[in-house]
Amino acid sequence: MITQITPWTEHEVRLFPSVHVSSEREAELRATASLLATMRAVSEFGRAIVKLAGGPAGRLYCFTEVPFQLGKGIGQAPEDLRPDGILAVERGKTRWDALVEVKVGTADLEQDQVDRYHRLAKLEEFQALITVSNQPAQADGSPPPSVKVDGRRNIHIPVVHFSWERLLSEAQVLSRKKEVSDPDQKWMLDEWIRYIEDPNSRIIVAPDLGLKWGDVLSAARTSALSPSSPELQDVARSWVGYLRKAALRLRAKLGVEVEVRMSKSERDNSELQARNAVNAQEGILTGVLRVPDAAGDITIKVILPSQSVQYILQVAAPTEGRQATRVNWLSRQLREDRLPTGELAVTADWTIRGLITTVGARDFLEDTNRLCLDKTGASVPRDANPRSFQVVWTRALSKSRGRSSAPVLKGISDGLEEFYHGVVQDIVPFVPKAPRLDTKKPEGEAASQYPGGAGPATGGVILGHESTELKQQDPTAAESSFAQSDTPTLSPNADE
Repeated sequence: MITQITPWTEHEVRLFPSVHVSSEREAELRATASLLATMRAVSEFGRAIVKLAGGPAGRLYCFTEVPFQLGKGIGQAPEDLRPDGILAVERGKTRWDALVEVKVGTADLEQDQVDRYHRLAKLEEFQALITVSNQPAQADGSPPPSVKVDGRRNIHIPVVHFSWERLLSEAQVLSRKKEVSDPDQKWMLDEWIRYIEDPNSRIIVAPDLGLKWGDVLSAARTSALSPSSPELQDVARSWVGYLRKAALRLRAKLGVEVEVRMSKSERDNSELQARNAVNAQEGILTGVLRVPDAAGDITIKVILPSQSVQYILQVAAPTEGRQATRVNWLSRQLREDRLPTGELAVTADWTIRGLITTVGARDFLEDTNRLCLDKTGASVPRDANPRSFQVVWTRALSKSRGRSSAPVLKGISDGLEEFYHGVVQDIVPFVPKAPRLDTKKPEGEAASQYPGGAGPATGGVILGHESTELKQQDPTAAESSFAQSDTPTLSPNADE
């Protein structure tokens, strides 16, 4: 087959070449054209993005660099505007139109430009304004906090923001789940993914913790962090933005909706989320990711004074069975051949107030009784049971490169995938046994109680009685096993 001729692979023709991008403006023009063309040609991708923007299903048309004039007021010459793109959806006799404004690389959305296009959208009766940049959207899908949107105008013409990571994630999910039915459209979508991911396209930039990262790291070493310092808040905002990108990347690889866990008040207020993400007293940045059907949420902690990062999975312990059975439930699900290397620990929180025990994961797998020893080496009382378990992996932060903290976040992302693959996807939440039915007739019970002669001996059942016969047949009934896993799995070669 021609696909097996490997010497030619690097010379395969590309639908969207990324060579000779000479300026940010050219990168922006190419990015806009490739996005709109792919949305127009790959129907599943176009429908997905339009739906996220609040538009209907229908026939999609895309346009670029359409000239408009925006009046400034009486006696003033109108301003010439040329939005990056226009989406138009036709469904029967109805139309839905949206303006598109695009930024690439390190370029951020500009307040004046967004205001002008929002006014133009109202004047020309568009139904939405879509902005695209490397800045993460807020939790409600609106532009980043640096851009203020006119609330009254936004009621009728919403401003919807997509990060390039979000658009890329949508395309990757469609491609990996094989939801694009036409093979030519699938090839085009894969070509667009390849183009967006190529650093030479100058579209996506690696996430960063901001220019003040080095100053904050130095202050943390000397316990000089102040909760109100602008430097720390700048890093916290960048950290929250990174968490959203990390969730999108994991979503693309798992094919499920991975979310950053936050409260309702944090969802409505991104500044509150940034403040809550940092503990200045201890010098810790925290974030929590939620994966559907996983045994628990994944907590990520960046510990600034020690320049380390922790990945934590907390799972509820079984609610039935002997103490040893409940502890063994966890050990049976940890696969030693897949565990991350380095400092990996297992912690149990017991029903005795204040009692927490910890042991190395590999020591735990060698002898589970070690988790049942307190700090003095004494055994935990037999009548105590674990309430929950934590699996904690600690590793050193990657080093910055000059003033760039991108390598730090790349190391955290790599560790997240390793922790998920080695720990999270193998652990299944405990499911207790269903209540059992007794099929034996109680002594002294008359058969006439069962109309028509039906009774325990002929197929009737009595609720609320525990069967000693069943208990003899299944002595481990109280020591419930775990159910089949529905946890999404992450292949170590997910990108291939």
